[in-house]
Amino acid sequence: MKSFVNEITYNDPPIHTLIQLHKKYPNPYATHVVSVDTVERSLDPSGLIRTERVIGVKQSAPGWIAKLFALPPIAYVREVVFIDPDAPSATMMSMNLDLAQYVSCLERITYTPTEEGNTLFHQRAALISAFPTAMIARRIEKASVDRFRSNADTGRKGFEWVLAQGYKRDSDRDAA
Repeated sequence: MKSFVNEITYNDPPIHTLIQLHKKYPNPYATHVVSVDTVERSLDPSGLIRTERVIGVKQSAPGWIAKLFALPPIAYVREVVFIDPDAPSATMMSMNLDLAQYVSCLERITYTPTEEGNTLFHQRAALISAFPTAMIARRIEKASVDRFRSNADTGRKGFEWVLAQGYKRDSDRDAA
């Protein structure tokens, strides 16, 4: 198993961050995302908003992995988000639906308020390969965590763009 941990402070109030969370795609930094389908959205008795989505992404596996497996051109990820508007905070969990027999990616992200009124993003991912050959399993895990790491900065830039667009929409609405 390989792990990836990432932490970012967004200079935005948590309520703005949470409102924009479901508007994360499309954005110009996430060209690999080809579809976002909301499966269910509900409000539980305690006030938590639960959203489940399936996200389709273009495969971008390293060449040797693509040759080893017959990779589909589009892979799917299940994402479940719990938003607590009273806190205000969110917990997002995701997992790959494709190729899980070879590698599973389990990700947990939280968005929580900081004392300064900003939003702390904390990301933790576990990448686990069940490939029967240990040497190949380790290489798959390493390639997966390396890809995760390289995508982290792009994800940050994309969400910062989404946050800025949220302010622009608010400004345009106020001007109308």
